[in-house]
Amino acid sequence: MTERQFFIMRHAKPSLPFGGRVYYGQTDFPLSDEGESDARMIADAVKDTGFDAVYSSDLCRAVRTAKIVAPDLHINTTPMLREIDLGDWEGKSYDEVREEFKEIYDSRGSDFTKIAPPRGETFAQLQVRSVKAFNEIADHHKSGRVLIVSHGAFIWSVVSHIMGLNLSDMFFYPLDYCGIHFIEERCGRLGLIRYNWRPGLLRSRGGSETRTVSGK
Repeated sequence: MTERQFFIMRHAKPSLPFGGRVYYGQTDFPLSDEGESDARMIADAVKDTGFDAVYSSDLCRAVRTAKIVAPDLHINTTPMLREIDLGDWEGKSYDEVREEFKEIYDSRGSDFTKIAPPRGETFAQLQVRSVKAFNEIADHHKSGRVLIVSHGAFIWSVVSHIMGLNLSDMFFYPLDYCGIHFIEERCGRLGLIRYNWRPGLLRSRGGSETRTVSGK
């Protein structure tokens, strides 16, 4: 018997400087026009899903995505669902960071799970925060369908924990904008049912398939 379903969605594409080659972690960039359009497409695809609750990171790119995808539901926002904190690297281009922080940049490249940018988080610290936030939401919902709109590193931290995967393998797995990661509880255990998928596979409560949306 299906008990609980969690749809953890990455926010839509933001508007970024430096052609997207920027460390933006918790820097609060808004959605791009493309991101707004993609979020509306997702909203149309999941309109019959019947979410019982919606949670979002308090960063504007996530909140805006959540409001587009679930316009009729209250959005519960919390900083616990934020992206990793990149500290002094926030808002700087890849080239700037390589030049200004060469030593720690090189060190972090060899073990990013344990080494953080100055005044930032390690991925191990992020995973502690992420898993705690997810568990608090899960504890609050003993049944139903819950949408969580968050960020790539947050999502990988939760998924890798649930599936027993190596946290350091993050960059071997795609985490697309608007990608949804479907976690379901059966017989008291949470499991990953779909990874990084578009909502064409979602089914409404009545059992009919939603309209297919093309994408990665």
